[in-house]
Amino acid sequence: MSNLYELLLRFDPAGLHEAAKAWRALSNGAQSADSRHRSQVNGPLRNGNWEGEDAQKAFYTLGRNEQILEIVHVESAAVALTLDTVADRMYQAQTNLKNAVHRAEEWGLTVGADGIVSLPALSKGEQNDPEARSSQERKALADLCTQAQERINKALTDAKEASDKGDHALSRLDADILTRPRTFGSAAETATDVKDAAKDLGLADPYVPENKDPQKSADWWKSLTPDQQSSYLALYPDKVGQLDGLPATVRDEANRLALDQELDGLRSGTARGSGTTAGDWTIREQNLMKLKEQLDQHDTAAEGKQLFLLSYDSKSYDGDGKAVIAMGNPDTATHTAVLVPGTGTTIAGTAGQLERINDMQDAAKRAAKGTNETVSVISWLGYDAPEIPVMQEANLAVAGPGRAEDGAEALRQFTQGTRVAQDAAGNHSHLSVFSHSYGTTLVGAAAAGGQGLGADDIVAIASPGMTVDHAEQLHIDPKHFWTGRADDDGIKIATGATLGDDPMLDRFGGNNFLTDTSGHSGYWDNGSQSLENQGRIIVDIPPTTVPKERSPGPPPIR
Repeated sequence: MSNLYELLLRFDPAGLHEAAKAWRALSNGAQSADSRHRSQVNGPLRNGNWEGEDAQKAFYTLGRNEQILEIVHVESAAVALTLDTVADRMYQAQTNLKNAVHRAEEWGLTVGADGIVSLPALSKGEQNDPEARSSQERKALADLCTQAQERINKALTDAKEASDKGDHALSRLDADILTRPRTFGSAAETATDVKDAAKDLGLADPYVPENKDPQKSADWWKSLTPDQQSSYLALYPDKVGQLDGLPATVRDEANRLALDQELDGLRSGTARGSGTTAGDWTIREQNLMKLKEQLDQHDTAAEGKQLFLLSYDSKSYDGDGKAVIAMGNPDTATHTAVLVPGTGTTIAGTAGQLERINDMQDAAKRAAKGTNETVSVISWLGYDAPEIPVMQEANLAVAGPGRAEDGAEALRQFTQGTRVAQDAAGNHSHLSVFSHSYGTTLVGAAAAGGQGLGADDIVAIASPGMTVDHAEQLHIDPKHFWTGRADDDGIKIATGATLGDDPMLDRFGGNNFLTDTSGHSGYWDNGSQSLENQGRIIVDIPPTTVPKERSPGPPPIR
């Protein structure tokens, strides 16, 4: 006890905090190096058509280097958090100890160099006086002596507990994970290690807001210091990345790390004991592989073409998954468009969705040629899209508005979060929400509910119905509602049946824009007016319109 007492009195937290600062700098440096390696080394080589056995060996080594940097990033952040936590707790214990000693001295007690509290010595006269030794005052002082000793002992116990917990946490974060090369499992192990280290410190449940109020999430993030933000990004990426209202760059960094860790765990593990089937496990792994492949392919994208992974979930919707990806930064863009896809869209179809938003962005740039205006287009697959074409009316899950209504609140919250993040960046982008097929049904349900989508324009392409009968029900001026449909699009057989009136009709209101493509999915054909008109709407230029179709009679009763 004597040694611990003296050590705690002399403890200076500055040393541990300085060490934590150095570890945090290492973490940030590793993250920065990893990002540069992806965009300047691995990415260019992968996109340079280098093939063959040598290429495969090189890519494995390059991938391993990136994984090592990722591990250093995460575990160094955990070391920094551990050191800061121990320093703070030791300092609190020291403060409590000094207060206990000060109080004991105020009470007239003696605290020895070993931390033992004792009553003041009796005078020679008192030593020979039985009444003095047993007086009420002496007994009260003895009680205070016990209290003071308990306080000192508690402070010493707290200090030892903080030190022991920190030591145990640090033992999980050793470097052996870097010296045991293996194909899969290291990144997943790192994620587990840092969570276990947090549990050792009693930090298993850090506060992260629920993803329900984008403004509250943004305020929480802004309230954190840069060091705290770095720690949350490295240690809790799966929680941070899902928060609407946070900057796109923050969400992208968090979600990419979470994706790498989850995919590594799926590759190195099995479904046994996970509560899922082997088939679902495999689907999740394949979906994330396809998502990561697309992200990696765009690592070398030019300015404005970079991808931002704003949200993903491999476990949702019976393996269909969800992914929200922006091309171009929506926080700083002059114009932001959101595309909500329709039937049959899953996370496995990420490549196709990226092609569409790329074509939309290019069309918008052509429309804004000669200006410095920038464009971000977002693929929003944040709901359970129906599995089969909406034209097959026998499928009740498709024919009804249930899935659209289930996803409506998520879309409202996302567009609100987009506005919150833009406001924080000092920007207010022209925001348009596009949708295709059953996606128009979801957009209709979202726009009609709550306070709407906060969009400047709403665009419905090949709509089977939007759950409403009039454009004015979408919380938008009908002058800024646009719809289009190809003459031979088979969606016509379902339009107006169960999902709302036909938006193409004059009684619905709004505008019909010119389409010159064929079928249900040709609206993004390069060189078409269907695509060029979308580009004009994105940059707030009126598209070429055609007259609304005449209503054949009153809207159907539903």
